[in-house]
Amino acid sequence: MDVGCWMLGVRCRLLAVGCWLLTIGCMLASCTWVKDDVDACPYGFWLRLHYSYNILDVEAAPRYVKDAYVYVYDADGEFVKRIFVTGADLSANDYRVRVEGLPEGDYRFVVWSGIGSGYYAVSGDTQSLTDFRISLAADNRASELPALFYGSLPTVHYDDAYAEYDIGLMKNTNQLSCLVVPIAETTEEIAVEDYTMKVVADNAMMDAWNQIVSDTKTVYEPFEQSAVTFDDADYGTLRGLRYNIMTLRLMSDRDSRIVLEKKSTGETLFNISFPEYLGMVGALYTNLGRQIPLQEYLDRQDFYTIVFYLSGDLSQLLQLQVNNWRLRANHHLKL
Repeated sequence: MDVGCWMLGVRCRLLAVGCWLLTIGCMLASCTWVKDDVDACPYGFWLRLHYSYNILDVEAAPRYVKDAYVYVYDADGEFVKRIFVTGADLSANDYRVRVEGLPEGDYRFVVWSGIGSGYYAVSGDTQSLTDFRISLAADNRASELPALFYGSLPTVHYDDAYAEYDIGLMKNTNQLSCLVVPIAETTEEIAVEDYTMKVVADNAMMDAWNQIVSDTKTVYEPFEQSAVTFDDADYGTLRGLRYNIMTLRLMSDRDSRIVLEKKSTGETLFNISFPEYLGMVGALYTNLGRQIPLQEYLDRQDFYTIVFYLSGDLSQLLQLQVNNWRLRANHHLKL
C-alpha cells in the first residue's frame, strides 16, 4: 500500500472521530438543541420564594405561605400585570413562580401572600408602584388574621434566557397572647367580661415597600379571651385572664400600646408602649449568633406571650414578662 494513501486514511479517520466528539460535546453543553419532556436543561424566568426571615432562621415557606400575588412593574414603576399562584402550584414548583409573556426589558417584582383572604383591602394595585396600598379591612380588627407576607425584587432584566431570582418574604402579622394576673390575693373575683383589652397602633396601612403610610390609630381587639389558671415558677398557682390579639407589622419608631380598662368604670388600669419592651428581649436573643437590632427582631418574631403581673386590686402593674424574660417595674418599666 502506498504510504501516502495510508497516512491520508489515518488522518480522515482521526478527523471523523474529532468531529463526532465535537458534536457530542456541543449537544451536552447546549440546552437549546433539544427540548422534550425528558430534557433536564433549565429554561424560563423564575422567582423562587423563601420565608427564612423568622426567629428560627429556617426555611418555612412550605408551611406558612399559602398563595402568592406577584405584581409586575416596569422600570418606571408602572403596573404591567398581576400573577396569582395557588398554594398547590407553589408546592408543585418548589415555591417557584414562572413569569412569562413579557416584552424584553427591565422589571420590578413585588410579592404579597394572604391578601386575597378578604381580611385585607387593596387599592391602587393596577396603577403605579407609588399608588399601591394595602390595609386591614375595617371589620376585621377583632379577628384571627391570616398570615400576610411581603417580598420584593429590585429591577432586573427579563428576556428569553433562563434566569432564577430569590425573593425573601417577611411576615407582617403578629399574635399577642396577653395574660393579666394578680400576684396577691384579690378581694374581688376577676372575670374576663369585666375588662377590655386592646392594642392601639398606627400600622394598619402599608405601601409597595412595606412601609407604614398612615398615622391613623387602629384599635385591635381580642379574637379570643378566657379565664386561665396556670403554675408560675415564682408565685405558684395563679388565676388570670387571657386575651389573644392580632396586629400588623410592628415598627420600632412608631408607638404601639396595650391598654387594659375596667368596663364598669372606664378606668384605665394600664396603658403601655410595648415595642420597647419586646426589643429588650430581642437584645438578649443570640440564637442567630449575633445581637439582633430591634426592628429585625420585631420583623422576625411573630408570636409574643406577654404576662402582666398586677397588684391584688389590679391598680398597679408590678412586673411584665415577655416570652421567657421578666421585667420588673423598678428596673425596667416606664409606667
